Amino acid sequence: MDHEQAALARASAAAPIRATRDNIPRLTTLLADAFRDDPCLQWTFRAGAGFPKALSRYFTFALSQQCAQHDAMFMSADGNAAAVWLPPQGLAALSLPPARMLMMLPRLIAMTGFSRMTRAIATGDAMEKHHPPEPPHWYLFFIGVPSHARGMGLGSSILEASLKHVDAERMPAYLDNSNPKNTRLYERHGFRVVSEFRARKDAPPFWGMWRDARKD
Repeated sequence: MDHEQAALARASAAAPIRATRDNIPRLTTLLADAFRDDPCLQWTFRAGAGFPKALSRYFTFALSQQCAQHDAMFMSADGNAAAVWLPPQGLAALSLPPARMLMMLPRLIAMTGFSRMTRAIATGDAMEKHHPPEPPHWYLFFIGVPSHARGMGLGSSILEASLKHVDAERMPAYLDNSNPKNTRLYERHGFRVVSEFRARKDAPPFWGMWRDARKD
């Protein structure tokens, strides 16, 4: 992108639209590209040539089964940025109890293969264990920009814009940061690291990050 195109992309990210189920294929493509070098997802899902398809399967599942019904998926109209949230009343969607896990076993194996299935289960268990139960809060599930649009401030623009919905309700927010490259972005928007954890000893770390409710 040239300078003018980048400015237009930032403006689009700063005024995101609410994505619907019809937008899930577009969001899946965007997020699969954005997370293709994520250390935790690389550890969890199929390796090598199977990884891109595993990412697409994962985001299709998460967006359609865990997020869409809560009407908090935001994307820029030009498709270059996305921020997917769960409101406080939607946090139960993160839990995958044994019965639900059993039902989605074929889907899980398609994403991980048999050799990495236990990694995915361990990742889910660790994230659930370290997710703060109180007080009620918004959860930033995913935020991303495609690889060709990195470094232009689009992530910062859409994060700031979507946080306005959190601040309008005077609510705190939480996220699981799986890539240390993003830590400074989150810190600039008021998040701070409150925990560090791993799915297993051989897994890369997550950083739990909390943002207090804005009172002004």
